[in-house]
Amino acid sequence: MTQRTTIPTREIDHDNECVGCGTHFANPCDPLCPFETGEFGPAVILRAANRRVLDHPAGVGYDIAGAIFAAAVDLVGRDQAQALADESRQALADFLVGQWGPRAQPIHNQVVYRHGLFAHPYEIATSLYGAADQYDDNTPTPNDC
Repeated sequence: MTQRTTIPTREIDHDNECVGCGTHFANPCDPLCPFETGEFGPAVILRAANRRVLDHPAGVGYDIAGAIFAAAVDLVGRDQAQALADESRQALADFLVGQWGPRAQPIHNQVVYRHGLFAHPYEIATSLYGAADQYDDNTPTPNDC
């Protein structure tokens, strides 16, 4: 197994902010930003996955899990991607079940797949950013997605 030795270039979201720390692209990242430290968690992967959703069509809808995995590979490398993608997908599933209510609990392991099939890209973005905020214990704002 090889470990990634370089930190990837920071990624900017649709609001021209770093997906790691939220700093506007015209300013340098915070010293604790994952794009400075190289330590990426599920929240960053979920926000980075939003940029990749449209690149992962699923015949009908979108392959959200594929977008999450692609973001993980790009940010941490193949060796660490699967575990981080699994943790990120779990965070999204937890968020969606919380949004959909108790009737979604029995299909917990399918909610990400079903969301990708039936949701509009804006709804997917909203859920990815909402799950990232929930994971980080932040209160989401309307401008997050």
